[in-house]
Formats: sequence, structure tokens, C-alpha cells
Amino acid sequence: MRFPSFIRLPRNRRFEFTPRYYDPIKEEIEERTERIKQEMEGEQGDNNYTSGRIKFERKAQSVPNSSFLQMIIAAVLGLGVIGWLFYGNDVLYALWLAVPVYLYFRFKNRIPKGR
Repeated sequence: MRFPSFIRLPRNRRFEFTPRYYDPIKEEIEERTERIKQEMEGEQGDNNYTSGRIKFERKAQSVPNSSFLQMIIAAVLGLGVIGWLFYGNDVLYALWLAVPVYLYFRFKNRIPKGR
């Protein structure tokens, strides 16, 4: 027997799968007609199709500064742990003072002068 409640629990959902039909011949015909239409209109833009094959190229280049920044962070953390093992808490106090100074000089130019 179920007790009345103000809380509604979600009902179980049935699994529904609708398979897609794939016809490679039809898809190749559509690609060819689209390519011919573009050639006739003179819109030979940046196309990802070359002779019926898809080019897998990266559109955005990875930023080299991010890997360099990760390497710097790993080096600072590693040196901090090694310094803490050799010199104790004095290294942590030095980092406690160095981080705000670094952040001040890093963001000094971003602060508007009018304020």
C-alpha cells in the first residue's frame, strides 16, 4: 500500500531506440550533387570534402602558452614541495609573500586609471 506524499518521484522510463538507416550510395550521390552545385555557383570555399572523403583537420590550433604555463605551475609546485622538505615552513611563508606580489604586477595594467 502506498502512502500519500507531496514529493513526486520520477517514473521508470522505457528504453526506446530508433535505428537510423544508412545508405552509403545515397550519401555519396548527395555529396557529389552538393559539390557540383557549389562548383557551378562558383562558391569554392573551405570545403571538408575531397573526392568523397572527409578531411579530419584541426580547425583551431592549440595554444602553446597553455602547455608552458602548465609546466611552470608544475615546476613551482615541485620546487615548493622540495623546499618545504629541506627548509620547512619558511618556504611556505616566502610563497605566501611572493604570490600577492606576483599577482599585483601581473594585473597592475588591467586596473582602470579613472578609479
